[in-house]
Amino acid sequence: MPDLQNTKNTLGDQCVSDLSGALKSLQTLLPGAALKKKDILALQGRLESVNTEKRNNLIDFDDFDIKMSRIRYDFLGLVESLTEQDFNELVTPVESKVGAVPKFMFVYDVEEEPFATKLNKHLFLQKRSGKLRIYNVHSDLKAGDPVEEAKKELADTDYIICLFTLNLITGVWLDFIWECLSAGKRVIPVRIADIPLDGSGLEKYKSLPSQNRTISAFKSEDAAYADIATEIGRLLPR
Repeated sequence: MPDLQNTKNTLGDQCVSDLSGALKSLQTLLPGAALKKKDILALQGRLESVNTEKRNNLIDFDDFDIKMSRIRYDFLGLVESLTEQDFNELVTPVESKVGAVPKFMFVYDVEEEPFATKLNKHLFLQKRSGKLRIYNVHSDLKAGDPVEEAKKELADTDYIICLFTLNLITGVWLDFIWECLSAGKRVIPVRIADIPLDGSGLEKYKSLPSQNRTISAFKSEDAAYADIATEIGRLLPR
């Protein structure tokens, strides 16, 4: 592992002139399943949101400077919290056996409800014929907090299908997804748009649609969802 104090000093110096580069440097230094990678990802999401506001002239210079200072401050706090243990590889839990009728949990930000609805439609026949079960964290929520209800549904869930968007990684669901990984659940990211998986903890897992594509890369959304449904069908017991 790198010398901890030298690493902290180097990252602290780098974030002054190149915050994005400092985030990427720390992301590279930490092992693949390091828990603090989710914190880096959240900061990267905030940084991208601020830069997008700037590019689209939606923020004035003073507000931009304030938001950048807050991200830089939080990054320095993250760096200061680093311990030698953060650089140790985590042991991946053994995945449990898939049920005779696999249960799929669709995890997504509420803003992505239209995407979840379309995917559900393409899986309707498989669901109706009893080949799979589906729990949607928002549309199937009856009452209470969606994250807490999802945790209750997790015990008999075989696959976590997460609709990977900027809203997902900067919202309340990122910690839940990492909990699923720690519990040995099979997590499959669905790439709605061209957002890199690097640092999310999901980069080593096969994503959908097939061939590492995104939904936005298809000529039609129906073709994209048909591809995803086909790949999910391959996971069902024969």
